[in-house]
Amino acid sequence: MSKGEKKKASGGKVFSIIVLIIAMIIAIGIGVISFMVRPIDDQSDKAVPVGGMLSSESIDYKSESSKGLEKNLILKIMQIVWKSCDASDKALHAQQTPPDGIVSHKDIEYLNDSNPYHRLDIFYPEGEIPSEGLPVIIDIHGGGWMYATKDLNEYYCKELASKGYIVFSISYRLVPDVTVNEQIQDCAFALKWISENMGSYPANPNTVMLTGDSAGGQLSAYCTVLNQSNELREIFDTCETNLNIECLVLTSPVAYMKNGGMFSIYTKMLWGKDYKQKPTYDFMDISEIIEYAGDMPPTYFITSSGDTLAHDQTVTAYNLFLKRGINCELTDFGEFEGEKLPHVFSILDPFSQPGQTAINSALDFYQKALLHEN
Repeated sequence: MSKGEKKKASGGKVFSIIVLIIAMIIAIGIGVISFMVRPIDDQSDKAVPVGGMLSSESIDYKSESSKGLEKNLILKIMQIVWKSCDASDKALHAQQTPPDGIVSHKDIEYLNDSNPYHRLDIFYPEGEIPSEGLPVIIDIHGGGWMYATKDLNEYYCKELASKGYIVFSISYRLVPDVTVNEQIQDCAFALKWISENMGSYPANPNTVMLTGDSAGGQLSAYCTVLNQSNELREIFDTCETNLNIECLVLTSPVAYMKNGGMFSIYTKMLWGKDYKQKPTYDFMDISEIIEYAGDMPPTYFITSSGDTLAHDQTVTAYNLFLKRGINCELTDFGEFEGEKLPHVFSILDPFSQPGQTAINSALDFYQKALLHEN
């Protein structure tokens, strides 16, 4: 073998070793990620409300529509991100004190399947209740469609209740156990349960506000539109809720999941591995379904200058509503004490001054909607 041939053979071996090392690093990395997001028994004190990370001998968390999503590396990485969010959110809650004098009914099943994600909470103030009942607020939490339960928004909902409202706070199943379509179905079932059972609580059925933040904002907007369209309910395979939604409040809604810029790389896959073949493919952005709403309720949008996740989407959705002649308002909060207010700040810290300002402005909009003053 000539010197040149030896050099070439040596170079080939070095390249093969490098490729092998890279492959080993990737394999180890994937193994570590898989270990970190392994499902934990839902009765364990180490269980976290992140999609794909709960296991049970009696509950089937996995939906056929989401088949293959559990193997998606991006979603595995996002599971780690959301698991970290769970820890930070719990630490934030530990620093906060919810209002006293609130009646709480926790963990009511709206579907009798024992699934912990199919539950809701009810909060309202102690004391004398008006004969007509309290005005109703229904809240759908955020969490990127992959994280959290109603418990994430508990302090926010209790703060709303302390201001003279009865608040229904709902959970729904999470990606990658299900897709966004199944989440919309879950929310519809919860709304139907509320419609059929609010008479057992001090609620005025003629005064209903639906609200949601981030992913919950998208779900709230979709539920409101589907509430008015038999055709869309058939496409999304959802039930009729029989709710009369008088007002809609959307805090940083991520309502453009197909054409939402770089963020859509993540959000499109949340509709399923085969999302392009599903009947919902042409209805993944709010702009693709809004025409099916015959009479959208007055809608209040909230965002902030530090809302890096959904500021532009919120403004775009507001302009869409405005263009279609829907009665709507937008409040875009600037800085507070020299700091930009982050994504869904009023939900994360409802007791802060900017949180109170946002909440009070939304409730003022709701009251005007009830009086048809908007």
